[in-house]
Amino acid sequence: MATLIVYANGESQEPTEYALAYNDNRYVISSTQYTPTLRFRISILKYPYVTGDQPIATLVVYPSVGIYQGSPFENHAWFDVSRITQSQLTHDVSIPAANHQAFFQNGNSHFEYFMTIVEEDIDATIDRYVPVGSTIFKQKSVWNGVRNLVDWIDFDYNDFIIDGPSTTKRFLTDAPSIRNINSDQSAWLYYIANKKTSANKYLINTYDGIDGTGTLLSSGLVTSPYLIANNYDSQYWRIAIGPHDIENIDASLMTGSTPTTVLNGAASYNIMLLSNTNVQESEAVTFNLDQQCSKYEPVLLHWLNRLGGMDSFNFNLKSMNKTDVKRESYHQQHHTFTGFVYDYTKASRGQTDYDVQMTEKLTVNTDYLTEDESTWMNDLFTSPVVYREVNNELIAMNITGNSIQKKTSLNDKLMQYTFELQYSLTNRRQRG
Repeated sequence: MATLIVYANGESQEPTEYALAYNDNRYVISSTQYTPTLRFRISILKYPYVTGDQPIATLVVYPSVGIYQGSPFENHAWFDVSRITQSQLTHDVSIPAANHQAFFQNGNSHFEYFMTIVEEDIDATIDRYVPVGSTIFKQKSVWNGVRNLVDWIDFDYNDFIIDGPSTTKRFLTDAPSIRNINSDQSAWLYYIANKKTSANKYLINTYDGIDGTGTLLSSGLVTSPYLIANNYDSQYWRIAIGPHDIENIDASLMTGSTPTTVLNGAASYNIMLLSNTNVQESEAVTFNLDQQCSKYEPVLLHWLNRLGGMDSFNFNLKSMNKTDVKRESYHQQHHTFTGFVYDYTKASRGQTDYDVQMTEKLTVNTDYLTEDESTWMNDLFTSPVVYREVNNELIAMNITGNSIQKKTSLNDKLMQYTFELQYSLTNRRQRG
């Protein structure tokens, strides 16, 4: 029988129930029926399993051979399913339409699986491997997040599971707890909730001062029309909490105020998740509203952060657009033969362009940043998924460049960043 190796503290060497897809998802197993020719055939299957489903992947692992602190471990084997589960993940984002439901399931950013391990050994009578035992391991859930290798050592997924009273349980972001946004823009907060009574609502409080200070102007309670179920499909969520999103919530979902008036006169507002009994279950995130004055039109970028959510930031200083052009051409004979004359004119063409591709680029600049915002810029620069929001639509972009300097107030005093991006779609001109 295949079993999990257990640490001295009693912890089994397997991924946690919820895990980041891009960090260790390793198993260390042993066999109770070891022989020198034993091997493990491991199948990773999607959960929930439907009869007839084929494995996502199958691999064969052989036991290791060696000695550890005087004891042999030749019946032990290890493997990591991270690269397999990563292939099943993308991201979730959309700017909701009018009268939307406020809460949105994230169906693409997580994946559930379970494993079967069949132990195989050589049958001497037929000289080939045959099954000699099988074990099924319980289901796991991975989501589209990653931690730097050093940070991963101290990572605790329980910090991000909304499951009871708390003022510190985190949304899926490393962004500062105080952010800036304009009144016509969108933003989201992503989270995981695994109890039916959790994250049933969110509270919006508005204030006449910045950073959630001053007089409380209004409070609105937004109730989800959905139920958190015991299956994983109903546990990964996002709430649309930009000013544009709030004013377009289905009015029947908000009590205490209305979507079109709750932000009236506000300089800032904060958001927190509540249980079905109105108990706070998450950290509070504050947004300063229309507080960044600039003579330039702001550029709002959204990007996939390291924890699988989407973060947002306004670039308020001068931005510049340019077009890079790539041309392919050939040289043709400029003379033409008409049957009687072999000649050319001033309009004859020698060099001929047959493929013209255009890449639109955008350079953006930040205001002076806080220390937390400066650290946050590394998350944007390294993100594989970036969008620009224009007129409440998302346009795909890519960050260019190979390095980013970490700036601090001690070393750099005033911290600003410049980023160059290119639009993901390449335009073409017609052939002549």
